[in-house]
Amino acid sequence: MKIRGRLVYALLTIACAPGERTSQADAGVSANAIRNRLAAYAAAAAAVDPNSARFFAPNGTLFEPGISPITTPDSIRTFIASFPGVAVDSAMLRADTVEVFGRTAIVWGTYFERLRFPGQPASAQHGRFVMEWRSGDNGEWYITRYYRIPLPAGWRDGS
Repeated sequence: MKIRGRLVYALLTIACAPGERTSQADAGVSANAIRNRLAAYAAAAAAVDPNSARFFAPNGTLFEPGISPITTPDSIRTFIASFPGVAVDSAMLRADTVEVFGRTAIVWGTYFERLRFPGQPASAQHGRFVMEWRSGDNGEWYITRYYRIPLPAGWRDGS
């Protein structure tokens, strides 16, 4: 629980930074751009495409449960490429909330994936995620931090 508390504190600190106000119209346009970018990332990730690392900023970090953080697109690409032969039966990455603060955005969402690794039974994982995105100088949005929080089998959110 300490990690989740620190994560929320860190993201709120980023999100509440003074001086970066976004009009409602601009925030809506940016939120749509981020949703589109997230969909493109999700498709590449579901294909276990190592080049899905291109969606990460130069200092982007992937936080996967149980392993050390993976920083930089090159390291993320190497990590993804380390799963030869994995088959993705289904995958979903859904943005539940997109909050835009100037050139920074926070995306809260839900994920589900059913995978098969060679020689192993199929496995399913689901949970929540939070991503911090940052608009690059080219106007494109890039992932700067991506946290995946797995939930136990059978967990329901009450909705």
